[in-house]
Amino acid sequence: MQNHNDSLPAAEQLYDGPIIDAHFHLWDLDGDHYPWLMPGGSFGPKGLFDSLKHDYVLADYRKDIAGQNVVASVHIEALWDAADSPVNETRWLETLDKSDQLATRYVAGVPFETPETERILREQAVFDRVVSVRQTIAWNPDPEKTMMPEPEISRRATWRSALPVIEELGLALDLLIYPWQADEVVELAHAFPGVTIVVNHIASPIDQSPQGLADWRKDVVLLATAPNVVMKVSSVHGYLPEPDFEHAAPLIRHVIDSFGANRCMIASDFPVGGIRGITYAEAFDHYRRATSHIVPAEQFELFCGTASRVYRIPLGEIGVSRPEARIETSMA
Repeated sequence: MQNHNDSLPAAEQLYDGPIIDAHFHLWDLDGDHYPWLMPGGSFGPKGLFDSLKHDYVLADYRKDIAGQNVVASVHIEALWDAADSPVNETRWLETLDKSDQLATRYVAGVPFETPETERILREQAVFDRVVSVRQTIAWNPDPEKTMMPEPEISRRATWRSALPVIEELGLALDLLIYPWQADEVVELAHAFPGVTIVVNHIASPIDQSPQGLADWRKDVVLLATAPNVVMKVSSVHGYLPEPDFEHAAPLIRHVIDSFGANRCMIASDFPVGGIRGITYAEAFDHYRRATSHIVPAEQFELFCGTASRVYRIPLGEIGVSRPEARIETSMA
């Protein structure tokens, strides 16, 4: 990666510390465990993820992160076949080499609104590396772009019945949303203040029109009003008309300005984060440049500290020391 520090003002420096990649995926297509990645399979906007229909295993991820000082990473469920228990995805992850702390924690899959929901939640929580579960509630009024068939899923009592169990088990809840669900998420956060809710991918600003971006900015501010909501600054480039710094920086900075560094975590979402042709190094170059004006203690929170706290990765476990100067955090 090009060293941009030489051209930055003295008060601005690129972050060069450790990174916990708080969002990445793996899949081995042998066994047909991922219907959406099979020929003819799909998820979300038609054809969007067709380029991902190949194995992506730890060896591939290691190539992508080379030179980026990734000291740990959090695996996010990858839509394991609903006909098979998602606990089997966790069992597969447990077989992977952990010597370099990659896939050291898991955000697991659990089907909500089924007779098996509570049982699967409890089975997932038996694994110490499971720290959160993820749900998709991303409804879009455009039927060609929606990920879910109907809106307001999180308002259903049957859907919410999983939340008390999640809280009892000490897990977080990751949510894949569109900006249209911001008010739902805030309502959910207020109803379950003991659950940390992690919004993925800066709330997915899929509408890049001027009005769409204005609405997204308001929705980000709304999400930030709930103190138990945390934002992932991830996969930003997948929503842009061009995956360049000029388009990415304003979105990155708006989220961080709204939430604060101690409620944001920067993550890759690879391999999905690279679907627009941007490399891991290029994406993280943008994240570093967009946050170069922030003091080092806050940079550490963005790239490492928040993920360590939310996903229960002790810094000592991954050989990281917190910088001497630190910011006050609002989360335990």
